[in-house]
Amino acid sequence: MRRILLTGAGPRGFVGQNLAPILRERYEVYTPSSQELNLCDYDLVARYLDECRIDTVIHSALQSLVHTGPEDAMLHDLQMFYNLDKLSGQLDKVLYFGSGAEFDKRFPMENIREEDIGRSIPTWYYGLEKYIMTLHARKSRNIYNLRLFGIFGKYEHWQSKFISNLCCKAMYDLPLSIRQNCMFDYLYVEDLAPIVLWFLEHEPKFHDYNVCTGRPVSLREIADVVLEISGKTLPVEVAKEGWNLAYTASCGRLEAEMGPLKLHALKDAVEELYAYYQACKEKIPFEELRRTE
Repeated sequence: MRRILLTGAGPRGFVGQNLAPILRERYEVYTPSSQELNLCDYDLVARYLDECRIDTVIHSALQSLVHTGPEDAMLHDLQMFYNLDKLSGQLDKVLYFGSGAEFDKRFPMENIREEDIGRSIPTWYYGLEKYIMTLHARKSRNIYNLRLFGIFGKYEHWQSKFISNLCCKAMYDLPLSIRQNCMFDYLYVEDLAPIVLWFLEHEPKFHDYNVCTGRPVSLREIADVVLEISGKTLPVEVAKEGWNLAYTASCGRLEAEMGPLKLHALKDAVEELYAYYQACKEKIPFEELRRTE
């Protein structure tokens, strides 16, 4: 049985928390907290991998910006990544989650492809760190970047994440807010697990893949879906008129190897998420929600 170290699966980890129960149906999965395993400590990580006989790492941990600045977060994230890279020789695979920010968010992304990496160099810390990781993964033997764009679902930070924020506001009869309309590619987190499972069981041809739907949707359309599901008539407040830069990608490389992706329809996914927040409504403070944009 494959023995997996899954990082970032603690209470604040969105992707890892969602992946853990599905992976445990097939594999032996280890999910130490950052207090139990400091990924910036090379010797500690090396000892952990050896003692637990880990053969695969799925790396979803990131340094939170709540208690640190973007410069320190970038340093922390790169330390984690390069420690795992240094130990990758004793592993079957290392999977990690990149970001569309690698393409440099100063410019529009319209059905962007993996080959477009390097069209310009990101100037913001997060995009730059992910860009650096991709360049390294492409030269590696067994490190694979599953590049996420928009992703949503339970356990995400509802205070700042767009779709969850809309669901919570609709639940409390608050106006839905959009900073500026734009075209986006949103993957439901429940659809990520089958893709991860495929990477675990196959040998990919490349070392980075856009993991997305390939189905662009506008933020205003998403707000309308939330209103339809809630059955409510609420105002939608758009802070800035016009269109912001597109953030969409092609999943052609992924589908060429996996075949057509089996994905939730947007309405079905949002309906599941809305039901989740209704079931835990008491955990969403009204006053805190009202203050979010």
